[in-house]
Amino acid sequence: MRCPGQDTRYWREDAIFEIECPFCGWEIEFFKDDTARKCPNCGQRVPNPRMDFSCAAYCKYAEQCLGNLPPELLAQRGELFRERLELALKALLGSSTQRLEKILQLVHQVENLVKLKKVSPGVSLMAAYLFHLTDEERRAVLEKANVPDPLQKEIHLFLMGLPENPRAEDFL
Repeated sequence: MRCPGQDTRYWREDAIFEIECPFCGWEIEFFKDDTARKCPNCGQRVPNPRMDFSCAAYCKYAEQCLGNLPPELLAQRGELFRERLELALKALLGSSTQRLEKILQLVHQVENLVKLKKVSPGVSLMAAYLFHLTDEERRAVLEKANVPDPLQKEIHLFLMGLPENPRAEDFL
């Protein structure tokens, strides 16, 4: 069984679309099931902003829903979601490099702990991306990254449970 969202029999006319490259502004054509495309102008790899395997990055039922995923997709699913979050974050923060560096430093620390302890990054890593943002900024990033509402609520609850000055270990 294929996920109805990825089965071409159920595609609508908006399954092929163009977006503006976030790096140079050139038009990039995407098919609904492309995970990423290289910009024909600047050569940067741009993740598909409408690709929605994001559920597979955090959902404990992903394999039941999506079937046995090939290893390359399993490796890509978290990266795709992460790229969407990072692009949304960079678009929001613009030239505020100090804030971005602070956020990415925390993300890196949490990611290293996740690998060390061999646990699923799930909400922990997403919360690390959002911790140093205001509620309004968080909503903007989550919306731009196309994070589903149930996951947004889970992230919000997770963030509310963190101490005021958390250590990376607090995210696990």
